[in-house]
Amino acid sequence: MPVRKASLRLRLKLNFNDDTLTTVSRDALKALAKKLGFNETQTVLYALARLRDEVFVEQDIEKFMPLTKTQRQAIASAEPRSKGKVIGSLL
Repeated sequence: MPVRKASLRLRLKLNFNDDTLTTVSRDALKALAKKLGFNETQTVLYALARLRDEVFVEQDIEKFMPLTKTQRQAIASAEPRSKGKVIGSLL
């Protein structure tokens, strides 16, 4: 029996409270989703991505966004080619 791609996704349960400094109500989420033109899941993921970018410094963000194959190939092709070989060292 083939595994459905949707079954591989991780799920997260959210419990909504009243709007406060650290919580968001379901009504607020619905209003945000409508304003952004997203569904509720897209809105939560968008908000988390924005928070990630705000909280983590640039070096930390790189851990979450690995290079694509195309980016690695571009870096490898831009690397200078060695024009000889090292036969000794001064140190």
